[in-house]
Amino acid sequence: MRLIDIYIQEVTRRLPEKNREDIARELRSSIEDMLPDDYTEDDVKSVLEKLGSPAALAYGYRDKPMYLI
Repeated sequence: MRLIDIYIQEVTRRLPEKNREDIARELRSSIEDMLPDDYTEDDVKSVLEKLGSPAALAYGYRDKPMYLI
């Protein structure tokens, strides 16, 4: 579904290029596992809302913290 693709793109564009493909596959699998078999667009929106902001999720995947001193 298009919303899933957009969400994954928004997460992975914030990650180092070497990790993007693996994390995209892992994230897609996780999203699909959270969805019912016969899902609707509302189901997808609900799952993506539970995952939270793409930026916050990407931050959790980063190898090193990003903060200003």
